Amino acid sequence: MRRSPTRALFTFVFAAISLPLTVVDASAAAAVVVSAGDASISNDRRAGTWLLTAGGTTLTLVFDGGRDFSVSSLKTESGASWTIGSGPDTFVRVGDDTLPFGKRAAGFTFREASASAQGNRLQLDARFDVVAAGIRLTRHYAIVAGSPTFETWTTYEATGNDRKTISDLNSLQLTIPAGTIHWVNGLQGSASDVANDNAFTLQQRALADGEGMTLGGAGRSSEQTVPWFAVDGAQDEFYAALMWSGAWTIELNRTGAGISLSAGIGPMSTDIEGPIEGAHMLFGAVQGARPQATRALQAYVVDGLRSGRPINPLVTYNTWYAYLTRFDSGTLRGEMSSAAALGAELFVVDAGWYAGSNDGGPADFTAGLGSWRPDPARFPDGLRPLADYAHSLGMRFGIWIEPERVSNSLVGRNGIEESWLAAQDGDHGSADSAQICLAAGAARTWILGWLTALIDDVQPDYLKWDNNLWVNCNREGHGHGRADGNFAHVNALYGILAALRDRYPNLLIENVSGGGNRLDFGMLRYTDVAWMDDRTTPSRHVRHDVQGLSVVFPPAYLLSFLTHYDSEPLHDAPDMRLYIRSRMASALGLGFRTGELGESDADTIVRDVDIYKDIRPAIASASATLLTPQAAMEGGPPWDVLQETTQDGGQVIISAFQSDEGVERINAKPAGLAPDVDYDVESVDAGPLGTASGADLMGNGIDIVGSPNTAAHILILTARQ
Repeated sequence: MRRSPTRALFTFVFAAISLPLTVVDASAAAAVVVSAGDASISNDRRAGTWLLTAGGTTLTLVFDGGRDFSVSSLKTESGASWTIGSGPDTFVRVGDDTLPFGKRAAGFTFREASASAQGNRLQLDARFDVVAAGIRLTRHYAIVAGSPTFETWTTYEATGNDRKTISDLNSLQLTIPAGTIHWVNGLQGSASDVANDNAFTLQQRALADGEGMTLGGAGRSSEQTVPWFAVDGAQDEFYAALMWSGAWTIELNRTGAGISLSAGIGPMSTDIEGPIEGAHMLFGAVQGARPQATRALQAYVVDGLRSGRPINPLVTYNTWYAYLTRFDSGTLRGEMSSAAALGAELFVVDAGWYAGSNDGGPADFTAGLGSWRPDPARFPDGLRPLADYAHSLGMRFGIWIEPERVSNSLVGRNGIEESWLAAQDGDHGSADSAQICLAAGAARTWILGWLTALIDDVQPDYLKWDNNLWVNCNREGHGHGRADGNFAHVNALYGILAALRDRYPNLLIENVSGGGNRLDFGMLRYTDVAWMDDRTTPSRHVRHDVQGLSVVFPPAYLLSFLTHYDSEPLHDAPDMRLYIRSRMASALGLGFRTGELGESDADTIVRDVDIYKDIRPAIASASATLLTPQAAMEGGPPWDVLQETTQDGGQVIISAFQSDEGVERINAKPAGLAPDVDYDVESVDAGPLGTASGADLMGNGIDIVGSPNTAAHILILTARQ
């Protein structure tokens, strides 16, 4: 097996942000080496331990030449330990041997550990050599202030000239106290299955002694299960998420009072040619329950993963549901003017703008994939005038692309080589299109070439990056072997996204993979919003998606669209506020022909878009808590209620939706308020409702009564200073 050396070029890039850092002599016991805010990395040389503390939780590691490496403890402010026993938190498989990481009897020699500050991240790196195996391994840990989340991964290097094969790259293994396990289903279906409520459904299970379960996927990250889980404790909550967009596995097994967990990429094997970086793992423990774990994990996102780049959802108009591929320059100009009048801030031209894309049926956007030049018949002046026009209306401009796929009719043309195409045992996975294996260096060069040329020409503010075909490539000639095509492709994808981020730092990128087939923290690192589900109707299904996925991801990252549905028509809409507010707890999208709206429909949309913009600053920094069971197409709760709370706790948005007219009211009890703080309570429809303490609101709740005007209600709670 061979491995493309370019795969090793893409690593994390940290912004140079000036922070108040503390550098202290580490010779004293438990001396702080680096710190920023409440995050610190300390070293006790006499004990041979390193302590990483952030958000009130401390991870203690043993790095000492005279002892085996181990995780000593993971403790929250409650004092409860989330590790059972002491041992390594990962392993390495070299050839036929499985080596416990850092174990001296397995040949590990500890060389050094060092702490550093990279931007606002604090990082600990510990290097080991396995001389007999001819490899060097570095275990990394990163933290940021305000979040009890720890990011860990391993870098692998060969120290000799012989080929070294490693397999099943493990990201984390621990034994933690047993408790109920929570996880979230993946997309689990196609756009044609509108009634499918398996997508993004919250799940839970308590394992009996001797039972086990496996989460994961064989293709893209969230095809079957989102790579995240949480475990309930007596006082605390443990949580973990794998930062990986391809195949992955998490195994959970109950033995006695503990659950052993093992997470990583596998089964696979790859050769070491240059440094290889395994998948990153996020894990932590926080006082409280699942809502506190959600908030803790999401607090890590901006500073820990995105180098300080915030998530700012824009009111987005998209052409797909309104026009499919049937549009031209004149059509889009007219729609732009109307969308801007409704309050849209971003206009996205979806699939169908490129040459050849209008040759098939109206929904056939595969034809022409790989041309990546505007159709001259419909856009004689290209797309740049449309971008300029959008900007003149005060909107940003975006375009759809699918760089990982080409139409079979264009293979051998436009610089596309047949040798680049991904195949599994000779099968390309589709009769009309093929996936480009990004591990092929020439293919990556071609993709980056047309991408940069397109961006430089059109000057878009936004790219919608789609992915509608997946093959675990085992074809020869791409720089990978038969067992690591998935691994190579995902790493190369990250490299391309990192290169775009470096060249175009203000470019926004949407993550979509036939809907939500690639929803994970690896993609969240590089992208700014994610289209959850091609099934963007009816409104109850959209709320189901948001309520499931916001347990894992920031609500502001999740995108859905208001569009026509047979039972929820937008012309003379029976309850337009229900339809649009079902999309307002996250990133709000619009996808309809504005000319088909009635005047009252348009007025309602304008008003609610204004409401969305008013509450958006809170949503942009919020984490979500579900106050009822998850909305469902059938058998769901009569009311579903979602609470969104800013990271500082100063503002709370409560969205309540009535599905059963026979249940005229619900008492919604907010969670996580400051008991001694007074909150002003306001309805976006009825205005101010009064003031109450956090304790009263959590204890007595808020009665929300059904209205003859709408089944959707939004309350705003604002803490008094």
